[in-house]
Amino acid sequence: MAPDLSGDVIDRLDQLAAIDADRVLIVELIDGAEESASLSAGSLRARADAVSVQLAERGVAAGDVVLLIATSPVECLVGLFGCMRSGVIAAPIAFPRRPEHLDTRLEPVRANAGAVAVLAGSAQDDAEREVLALLAKGELPVLRTDVPVLDGDRPPGVAGSARDIAYLQYTSGSTSDPKGVIVTHDNLVANFGCIAERLGVDHRSVIVNWNPLTHDMGLIMGALPAIAYGASVVLMPPGAFIRRPLSWLRAIDRHRGTHGYSPNFGYDLLVERTTSEQRAELDLSCMTCLLNGAEQVRLRTRERFFDVFAPSGIRRSAWRTAWGLAESTVLVSATPVGASAPVLWVDAAALEDRRVIVVPEGTRGARSLCGDGVAASGYDVAIVDESTSVRVPYDRVGEVWLRGPSVSPGYWKRPDETAAAFGARIADEGDEPWLRTGDLAFLLDDEIVFCGRLKDLIVLNGRNLHPQDIELTAGLAHDAVRPGGVAAFPIDADDGEAIVVLVEVEDPGDEVVAAEVRTAVRRAVLREFEVRVADVALVGPRGVPKTSSGKVQRVASREIYARHAS
Repeated sequence: MAPDLSGDVIDRLDQLAAIDADRVLIVELIDGAEESASLSAGSLRARADAVSVQLAERGVAAGDVVLLIATSPVECLVGLFGCMRSGVIAAPIAFPRRPEHLDTRLEPVRANAGAVAVLAGSAQDDAEREVLALLAKGELPVLRTDVPVLDGDRPPGVAGSARDIAYLQYTSGSTSDPKGVIVTHDNLVANFGCIAERLGVDHRSVIVNWNPLTHDMGLIMGALPAIAYGASVVLMPPGAFIRRPLSWLRAIDRHRGTHGYSPNFGYDLLVERTTSEQRAELDLSCMTCLLNGAEQVRLRTRERFFDVFAPSGIRRSAWRTAWGLAESTVLVSATPVGASAPVLWVDAAALEDRRVIVVPEGTRGARSLCGDGVAASGYDVAIVDESTSVRVPYDRVGEVWLRGPSVSPGYWKRPDETAAAFGARIADEGDEPWLRTGDLAFLLDDEIVFCGRLKDLIVLNGRNLHPQDIELTAGLAHDAVRPGGVAAFPIDADDGEAIVVLVEVEDPGDEVVAAEVRTAVRRAVLREFEVRVADVALVGPRGVPKTSSGKVQRVASREIYARHAS
């Protein structure tokens, strides 16, 4: 029996516990294979109550902020619901794996959030134990998610009317200057409607998720559906997937998963690090939604995946594309249920000039673009010239502006940034505010087609080049380049702006391979874009920095390059 989907997630948890307290909603595979923990509606509610009492006993009041350090996925959820139950505002952050990360990653978030405590689960290994021991010596009290459940009556929680902010979502890649997106309970409820409408998630769904719960896609789309709809959720840490990518698909097969999500690099890993024999052993016919999201979708990623995984029984109709951002809770658009994600070919030279000219596949100078879906109900989408705040014609590229109930009120304790991002106005269209997303796109029959990030544009000799296009070309230039391991960015040169490409290879010290890769990348980019690459820098595996969702961090890549070049 499904919940009636009224109220916020705390209300829905109470509904599920009343319907069937013992039904297991969440299963954790800490190593990607073996079950390590589980949560029923009743156990999650009981454990959240215990955390709520602990917070009150330690003087943490409604409206206070605590840093929720993710150890295991289950402990992260227990801590989050414990905070929500009390009206305490959780700020989930990735576990600081090294002691120096306490200063470089945790402290900036603590300072911005004004956190009064740290909430963490049990350490999973020696590295986590060392970091938690150091935290315990600091100024903030360190509270635990694994406290004993309570005997007797449930403690009084904060009334639903007093629960406003659900948590703070610190945006991907924010370190020295972090921005915490305020996610309200109303935002969550609105976005649950988007997810149900666009992805077909309901109480019968089985979601198998490896994305981190400190990221919006991992938490809201990959874990909270267990409570929002009564769906079944299987969780594994991202590290388990990175070490053994096949563990994700094996878990989908074993648990008969219907929904799974990944950015491009996850699908590329699956192609590169599995064998034909392993793929043939899988039965993925259960999948109804295999989503590519969190970064610009690539046609090559889709085609390579389906070429090699055809023996696994996965249907092409399961492939969906999507786009979203933390500032709008998570999901904005996705391929509608029953539809196919469109692919179109456009004139590359015109696109650089922000003009959209659709051409037949195979046309010389054409570039493929994948549609990112149709916006869910409740959203207004505008494509705007960011310099004039005027809507652009349908055949022009502009910045995507949004409004709707999923859009956040703004950034925590950052009024200037909030006004700039969330208070935009379209010229001659009244005073209602819009969210500026920073994404460049155009609309094709309501389909949102993304071209890149405004801040990542490379302007070279008057041309607007998208780094994603250069990265794709460089990644195909030589077999030694690791999948997804490319970052392209501009640097200041004596004669203006120049392009540098940072490339991952297995052994940067292999001089023969290094020379081949550098030559191949330069030639490929010159041939494709008629621009010269100033430098090709090689790094080892995982040398190209990425966010928790797999997006390339080009600013951080440029900083790495600058350090090595100096």
